[in-house]
Amino acid sequence: MSGPRFRMVLHNDSDHSVAPQGPSKPAEPPKPCSDPPTHFQPFRHQQECDLITQAVDYLKHSGFYWGPMEADEAHAQLAKLPLGTFLIRDSMQANVFFTLSYRASDGPTSVRVLLKGGGFSLAGSKHTFSCLFQLLGYYIASPKKSLSLPYRGDAAQSLQELARRAVVQSYGKDSIHQLPVSKKLKEFLWLYPFSI
Repeated sequence: MSGPRFRMVLHNDSDHSVAPQGPSKPAEPPKPCSDPPTHFQPFRHQQECDLITQAVDYLKHSGFYWGPMEADEAHAQLAKLPLGTFLIRDSMQANVFFTLSYRASDGPTSVRVLLKGGGFSLAGSKHTFSCLFQLLGYYIASPKKSLSLPYRGDAAQSLQELARRAVVQSYGKDSIHQLPVSKKLKEFLWLYPFSI
């Protein structure tokens, strides 16, 4: 495909250090990078880059994003929780960004969250959503009730986080800009404008 390609790059300042070498020593072959491999891939379009960047920003404030968690660990966390309890984690597959892990009727399971056609879709599903949280909302509200509650761990959530979700649930994401509150409070609401 022609056109510009965009890439998210992780930088490590220690990679730029140069060890002094004497004239009698031959140059050593480069050593493999000790940093863990990243699953971030080149983007074909700016739109894909924007979708993933926005999703990551929201996920950081969601409480149910667990980052680079292995499938076995995710399934162990979900095994004794109620049906439909879910979390989002980084995919271990090189060409996929996120994986949804949830407690199904026959035990914990995981499904890849694909980025295709300018939106997010679960592997094997024909439904595509412009926002990852629309995808989650769809499966929470579906008659099958595949998803119910996000898993945020055992630590107590802050009153601010609980209040933010309650405000968004009461007024809706589209009404945040009209709320009679300070600009700073609106900015806080926009960090995670979802009731999930």
